[in-house]
Amino acid sequence: MTDYVYSFVFKASFNSLDGIYRVASILSYPEVIELEISLLETIYKTNGLDEVVFNTDLPTIRSGQIYKLVSVTDSKIIHYIPEHILKEIPNASVQKYLKLGLAVNIGIFEDPNDVSTLKSEVDQTVAAMVGSSNNSVIYTVDEEWMTTDQYGVIKTAREAAITKINNHFTDNVALRKQIDQLQTLVQYYENTLKTL
Repeated sequence: MTDYVYSFVFKASFNSLDGIYRVASILSYPEVIELEISLLETIYKTNGLDEVVFNTDLPTIRSGQIYKLVSVTDSKIIHYIPEHILKEIPNASVQKYLKLGLAVNIGIFEDPNDVSTLKSEVDQTVAAMVGSSNNSVIYTVDEEWMTTDQYGVIKTAREAAITKINNHFTDNVALRKQIDQLQTLVQYYENTLKTL
């Protein structure tokens, strides 16, 4: 169980500690005392419970195990948790998921508004393909100084390349919409035929 990551849910009095932690070690109460860790101060009082409650729980704490839990988002957050305050068995079906973004260097432009249509297309494509309503952001990757003629060469080359590129994503979205419409139509005719 040690060095694995779990989702922990604690009893109502301690539910401020609910979260995802790595189990760094499992200790006995004497080992915790030897480390000079006060469960009264770190677990009970921080959750609004006094020494009377702690002393009532102390026999259970002494006979049970204590988990050293380390937050997966901040390794400086460490809790020593007596097992009796667990509300349920820790959930092992935890893994790290990635929050992704997509950035593309699209080249040199005179004005950011030149790519506003592209931005709109990207937003629609992302929404259609992955269900995200987050809008794309136009940002400056770098700046380059050049003459008007030099920029003209870049712009001409870009415009010439545009005619050679098919927007497969937009085509895909349009075709999917057509398929949905046709399936609806087929379903309508099937239902009509059944009534004849």
